[in-house]
Amino acid sequence: MKTTSIAAVALTAALGLSACGSSDSKSPGSSSTSSSSSASSSASAAKAGESVDGAALATRMTDAMLKAGSGTVTMDLGTQGSAKGSFTMKDGKMEQSMEMGIQGQTLQIVSTGGIIYMKGLPGSSKPWVKIDPKGTDPMSKMFAGLTGDMGDPRQLATALKGSKATVVSSSADEKVYDVTIDPTALLGGSTATASPSVAPVKARYTLDSQDRPTKMTVDSQGQTINIVFSDWGKPVTITVPPADQVGTFQLPTS
Repeated sequence: MKTTSIAAVALTAALGLSACGSSDSKSPGSSSTSSSSSASSSASAAKAGESVDGAALATRMTDAMLKAGSGTVTMDLGTQGSAKGSFTMKDGKMEQSMEMGIQGQTLQIVSTGGIIYMKGLPGSSKPWVKIDPKGTDPMSKMFAGLTGDMGDPRQLATALKGSKATVVSSSADEKVYDVTIDPTALLGGSTATASPSVAPVKARYTLDSQDRPTKMTVDSQGQTINIVFSDWGKPVTITVPPADQVGTFQLPTS
């Protein structure tokens, strides 16, 4: 069904973005352990061609994102479409408001408090559809695995545990790394029907002098996704849609 396909692409893009968020449950002002600091220092000093610990890289990057607290993003989803929006880090998780052009449809996605709100799905009875990983409606059940696991930003460090990232280039202003991500680890082993392919995902991270990502390039399922981050620290407010404009999406019976 085209509607569920559109929703799957949009959710995968939005939640895939949040998977680069916090690698632990610390608040933005908390300090890392000495072993983590040591690993981060080692990774930061690595030169082009060398390998660094993947999980340490993820922790370093996500700690920097938490410290910045908010920003804006644009995404080129290849043949699937494009997206732009803003995000904020709250309680170690990424909340976001995105506008997407997916398969000829214009969608809006708001992710906050573990709940996803989506506007623009064909056939919706109300402007916004609510997708709750604990919900009992068909749409929530269909995407429960995706929203419940992939939406947990701590999964990135888990996915990269034991892996190596290759330093592509390194300077005082910018460092570039290549990593390989196991999607099943990001999903916590979920086998939900809406889950992306389990084939390894190739990613390239470009970090600034403060270890915040400025660019990400992800190759998955024959598609190349380009993500650009900007406006780090810019104040962002994520607003939940009015309750009277939110409903559940009912799948057709025939």
